[in-house]
Amino acid sequence: MDNDAVFPVGDAEYDAVYAQEAAMVDASELIARALDASGKSQAELARSLGVSRSEINARLKGERNITVRTLAETLHALGARLELTTADETDSTRARARVWRPRRRVHSTESRTRDWVRAEDRHAR
Repeated sequence: MDNDAVFPVGDAEYDAVYAQEAAMVDASELIARALDASGKSQAELARSLGVSRSEINARLKGERNITVRTLAETLHALGARLELTTADETDSTRARARVWRPRRRVHSTESRTRDWVRAEDRHAR
């Protein structure tokens, strides 16, 4: 393990937790992209799933550890289908560091909201 690193590089326990958190973020991104593509609002999605709008908001923020079944159901309600794949940890697309930056977007209601998009930092490892 590299003791000079900000995060414990090479620590198996840390790597396992990181993999779990990354999967939760990936799931929330899938939902967000499907929601945008569907043209539905969070409230419409909540009604179609029989859950509260705050539940949908939590799923979009990656705050819910949802099951594969719940993820598939959510995507289905948005007209999308869940496909699962695996990636080797040494895969360069997965190993690159991720940087989050704010993006402004105008919604159909003409109100401005801030959402976050992921940009890959090509200089980080």
